[in-house]
Amino acid sequence: MNIEEYYNKRFREQFNEWVKKTDAHEHPGEGIYIPHINLKSEKLSHIPKEDIPLFFCSLGWSVLIDQVMYTYFKKDYPKFQSMTLYPKIEVAITSINISPDYIFKNFLTEDIINFFLLDLKEFFKENKFEEANWESVTNVMLEDKDVNMNIKEEIIKITKI
Repeated sequence: MNIEEYYNKRFREQFNEWVKKTDAHEHPGEGIYIPHINLKSEKLSHIPKEDIPLFFCSLGWSVLIDQVMYTYFKKDYPKFQSMTLYPKIEVAITSINISPDYIFKNFLTEDIINFFLLDLKEFFKENKFEEANWESVTNVMLEDKDVNMNIKEEIIKITKI
């Protein structure tokens, strides 16, 4: 199964089941927080082994774009958050967000990154925000020292097309 098929057909269901098994809790006005210890195999037992890398990539991407929107597009974040309902994965119960790279592990590939970038481009084409758009989001991702270098390389390739 490829990432597009997985993300569009199975991720949300597996994600929702995972959230039910976690210590997810809400921070008023900020959304759902899930301690990173919930990324252990016993909480993911409902996900077939072949889906685990795709699950981590999908979750990592969700966390990454949520962090980008929260950090750089505060004016647009409430709308974005209400549309996506992406969680924040925190270190223990500290309210400190974990790096998406921790979630991605070593599962990211060029094809997976390309899928998510093109999906993001389509998302911003279909949804209008005050400040955030494809160009502004990819620009801040390129400048952010915490964004994975492989993602930055693919952004550069895609934006040159």
